[in-house]
Amino acid sequence: MRKYLALVLGVLLIFSLAATASAEDKTDITIGGKILIRGWYLDNVTGISGTNEVPADTESHAFWSENVNLTVDAKVSDSVRGFIELETARGGNEQSGLWYWGDAKRGYDAKPNADILVRQAWIQYTGSGLLGIPTGIKIGHMPISLSEKQFLNNERFGDDAVLVWVDPMKELHIAAGTVKLNEGDVLSHWDDLDGYVLLMTYMWDKDNTVGANWVWAHSDGNCPSLGTDNNIEDLNFNNVGIHGNGKIAGLSYGAEVDFQFGKVKDIMFEGSDLKAKGWAVFAKLGYALDMVNIRGSFAMGSGDEDVDDEDCEEFQTLQGPDYGATARLVHYTQIYERTVRTAAHSAALTTDVGGNTTNTGIANTTYFNLGVDVNPMKELTLSLDGYYLMATETGAWEDELGTDVDDALGTEIDFKGTYKISKNLSYFVEAGWFMADDFYTDIGAEDKTVTQLVHGISLTF
Repeated sequence: MRKYLALVLGVLLIFSLAATASAEDKTDITIGGKILIRGWYLDNVTGISGTNEVPADTESHAFWSENVNLTVDAKVSDSVRGFIELETARGGNEQSGLWYWGDAKRGYDAKPNADILVRQAWIQYTGSGLLGIPTGIKIGHMPISLSEKQFLNNERFGDDAVLVWVDPMKELHIAAGTVKLNEGDVLSHWDDLDGYVLLMTYMWDKDNTVGANWVWAHSDGNCPSLGTDNNIEDLNFNNVGIHGNGKIAGLSYGAEVDFQFGKVKDIMFEGSDLKAKGWAVFAKLGYALDMVNIRGSFAMGSGDEDVDDEDCEEFQTLQGPDYGATARLVHYTQIYERTVRTAAHSAALTTDVGGNTTNTGIANTTYFNLGVDVNPMKELTLSLDGYYLMATETGAWEDELGTDVDDALGTEIDFKGTYKISKNLSYFVEAGWFMADDFYTDIGAEDKTVTQLVHGISLTF
């Protein structure tokens, strides 16, 4: 722990020197952070590791976790900004973000089994480029997401990226970037997976925005889900997304459509290819009335009908690796998308060895959602959501198992309540019940109700 203590003291020293310098150089330095303490209870799920966890008749689990974040935001001038965020991690795990109270190999009167890793570290410059048009560049490690986050959502721990942009007019934003999705040997190029992004958004009024984006993922010799060796001739995968969001006459909305194409060529050098043919649609509506906001949403990500052909019809997602439930941010459901194995079958183009089985977004998943938010007082927010979930296709599952597989995943009820105790200090409760249906019994799990309860306290500063 001494090396980590030295790191913390060094960082604090740098912060203090920077703060001193700011008084002389007019640099605006803001130091902040977060402490998040949570108590967890789970019942009828095989675990929280993020790999093939399924509903089952098991004993309940209860434990505590803690996250700590420290940030420094340096605005050197109106044009130059640097940002650093440090976050705890458990045992050097880059995708944990926390430590568990009373962790293994510790006795009484002991420090947490925690490392401190970099979550964000980037430099940004904005100015007036050719003919006075506003331009900018951002380079470093940063959270990455696109549009309504149905395809690309690497916000939890971030990616290494270079982004450049130009605003030809106040309403129009055009950006391009490159993202390092996977790096093998730094002296080799065949084991890299690089992402290239083009995007455009247009605000047709102050409340409404439309946009389009294109992501190209490329490798000269490795499909990461197949392992770390030279296992393909090349990979060229493309996702094109169109989206819009805003508010019209008190009605809020959001929508996204994604189409995928490209292929993995000569898999395992056996002469076969895998062609990407996935797609997805998403839509949401909301209407606020006094203290109540009523919401509804629908999403459908395509699935694979035939596991033996060369078409990968399942919607591929980049939502981060297969890390466990305690690290995952809630995107739609509290349980299905982060705690149990999803309906995804052919997550062949993810950046995780073996392909993701949780953290797959809406891959081969269709859901219908109704929700309501209530603010009975200024300090209290309550939310209730109901979901009906289905596997979009079951053909690939039936090919693998040699038996019929039902498309009914189950029903989930989620509750969240947050009470603001004081400035920047809140207590919250999250509760979810996932009533598993016939899909899980057909793939060898059980149709048990998974219960997940999380409560905690959050301080930001």
